[in-house]
Amino acid sequence: MPKLLALPAPESDADKETLVVCGLCFSQKRCEPAGRSFHAVHEKPLIEAKQKPSRAKQDKQDDSDDEPPANASWKRKKKDNSGGGKSGSSGTLKLSDLLTGVDLYELLDVNPTATADQIKKQYRKLALQHHPDKANQGDAEVKTSSGLSSKEQYFVQIQEAYEVLSDESKRRQYDSTLDFDDDVPEEVDEKLGFFGTFGPVFRRNSRWSERLPVPELGDENTDMNKVYKFYDFWCSFESWRDFSMHDEYNVNDAEFREERRWMERQNQRVRKKFEQDERKRILRLAEIAERLDPRIKAEKEAKEAKKREEKERRARAKQEEEDAKLRALEEKRLQEEKDKAEKEEQERQEREQNRLQKEALKKLRQRAKKAIQGKCSPGPEVNHDFQEMLLALDGDKLEPLCQRLEGLSGKDDKVLAALEKIIESWKSSKAQKDEADAKKREETRLQREAKAAEEKKQAAAAAVENWSPEELAMLTKGLAKFPGGTGGRWGMIAQHLSINGYPRTEKEIIDKTKSMADGQSLRAMGSGAPGEHAAFKIPKAGTQGAAAAAEAQTAASPDAASEWTPEQQKQLEAALQKHPATLEKNERWRLIAAEVPGKTKSQCVERFKFLKEQMKKK
Repeated sequence: MPKLLALPAPESDADKETLVVCGLCFSQKRCEPAGRSFHAVHEKPLIEAKQKPSRAKQDKQDDSDDEPPANASWKRKKKDNSGGGKSGSSGTLKLSDLLTGVDLYELLDVNPTATADQIKKQYRKLALQHHPDKANQGDAEVKTSSGLSSKEQYFVQIQEAYEVLSDESKRRQYDSTLDFDDDVPEEVDEKLGFFGTFGPVFRRNSRWSERLPVPELGDENTDMNKVYKFYDFWCSFESWRDFSMHDEYNVNDAEFREERRWMERQNQRVRKKFEQDERKRILRLAEIAERLDPRIKAEKEAKEAKKREEKERRARAKQEEEDAKLRALEEKRLQEEKDKAEKEEQERQEREQNRLQKEALKKLRQRAKKAIQGKCSPGPEVNHDFQEMLLALDGDKLEPLCQRLEGLSGKDDKVLAALEKIIESWKSSKAQKDEADAKKREETRLQREAKAAEEKKQAAAAAVENWSPEELAMLTKGLAKFPGGTGGRWGMIAQHLSINGYPRTEKEIIDKTKSMADGQSLRAMGSGAPGEHAAFKIPKAGTQGAAAAAEAQTAASPDAASEWTPEQQKQLEAALQKHPATLEKNERWRLIAAEVPGKTKSQCVERFKFLKEQMKKK
């Protein structure tokens, strides 16, 4: 026989009465029913009763032979905005029937811009005032259609309003459903002015801003940097305004996941359209306000005025520059005309002076000829010499000559003898002058030739002195390679030097070979010639040529090698600093010796060691 579970008696008013047993008072504690038996007796019948309408509806659909349209199921599942209930998982806010048409902010007696702490504080205050336990028990309670009294219904409204406004997401959805003025002014109201027209509009729309704090429009004294930041803020405005109230479908009615996703996509498409319109509206508001803002207008006008002023200044400067150029050209033209006129006047005066001078000379010559006419009859030769003398003499000498000829008197022979004497005297002075001029010209020619020879000699000496030891060694090798008697010997030697990087002309090679020959013939050079030629033998290494040549040059003067002048000492110190010890040893001292004229590499090394020992002693 199965065990039977004892169930408590149904709840009644007698359960709340106190029982007196043995003169003691005990309070009875009410226990919550639970277990399989309670479910079978109390809960299962209620569940089955709720499922009966849906089963009847299903049976009715099964009995129908007509096939519904393909989109009938979607249309039936469109969201019913008139229904009550709380918000579902779709994110759409649904208020209960008690809050339909009720302003939650007025219900809680708070400002729409109130913070969460302010709303919480006001809710606690109203909850203490309107709690049913605090209500007057003596008043008659009138039940509403919801089965609650008016006070209980008001308390429930307060609770539900606080539930919505305390949740930030629900509050944003609720605020988005409230009536809002989306108008954007197109022009400035003359009575209100710009700030009175657009200031309230920006403050009204600032409630949708995701970023806080929202900058103010300001006034005519606001700094322009803040003005531009204000418009940058509104041009990139981030709105939290929710448009879920325009959703076409309620995702809670979806029967499977794909259907739910399809509904969400449809709803998102609708929301996206409203969000785009909202962004365009805000951007349009910012653009109109920026276009009509008197501060920006004033700044643009100032910039335009400054730009115009700068343009006018540049135009004036350009015009002044052009005027200056024109004035300069005009002055230059006038000066040229003046100079030309002066030159022409000077030339005219010179021509006039020359003409007068020629006329004076002509008169003097005629006077001289008249002076001897009738006094003597000179022969053709004397007459020719006399004519030549008159043409050669200038006015300063013709005047005394005329006076002298006019002072002649006597017989014909005596005048002729005096005239011949005058001509001989002129010829003698002319011959002396011609001889002096010829001598002077000869001296000038000799000086010019001597100067050219000296310059040539100096150039040759400079070309000879500029030969490096490496070039001398290469010249010695060329002389040995192409001995005397070889056809085109000097051209071959010049080509040999050029191939090895030392371009020289044949003349330079010949001059240097002459200086090296020391009395020998050029034909004998190159076959082991003694003297200076022997000092320039081909070095074993190309880099050792300079050192070997310097050693050969200083070997004959040991006293000069041991003496260091202050100038050489300075050159050595500068070379030591210029060529650091990081270089290869032999290469470094070779470069140092090249920087110190008259000293070899070994001498530089010995001097460095000597200075180093002196420094250690100190």
